[in-house]
Amino acid sequence: MNKKGFTLTEILAVIALIGVLLLFVMPNLMKIFSNSVKQVMKTQENELVEAGMLYLEDYCKNKIGNNICPGTIKRESNNKYNGYISLDTLEGIEYIDEISIQGQDCSGCVIFTENKGRAYLTCSDMYETKTDVNFKSICNIN
Repeated sequence: MNKKGFTLTEILAVIALIGVLLLFVMPNLMKIFSNSVKQVMKTQENELVEAGMLYLEDYCKNKIGNNICPGTIKRESNNKYNGYISLDTLEGIEYIDEISIQGQDCSGCVIFTENKGRAYLTCSDMYETKTDVNFKSICNIN
C-alpha cells in the first residue's frame, strides 16, 4: 500500500514529544532571560554612577562656567561631597541616555558618600536595585 503523509497517531506523538521537551527547556530559557535583564541593568547602574561622578566634577568640584552645585549635594569640611542627583536631572542635561526596560521608563539617582557614587534604579515591577538602604526615600522617588 502506498502511504502518503502521517497518521494521526504519529502527529500526536510528535506534538507530545515537543511538549515534553518544552517543559524542560522553557524554565532554563526564562532563567537566561531574567539573568540577561539583570546584567543589562547592572551595566546601566554603572553608567549612571559614571554620569553622576561627571556631574559632581562639573557642577560641584571644578565648576564649568556658571554651573551651580544643587542643594541636594553638600560639601563637607574635608572636601568630600555627600548627597544625591536624580536620574531625571542627568537625563535632562544629557549626561546619560534614557534608561528603560521594555518601553517602561526607569527612575533613580546617584547617592554620593564622601565623593563615591552608588546608583539606585527602579523600573516599575521589572527591576529594582537590590540594597539594604532605602534609596526611594533618599532620592525622593514615589
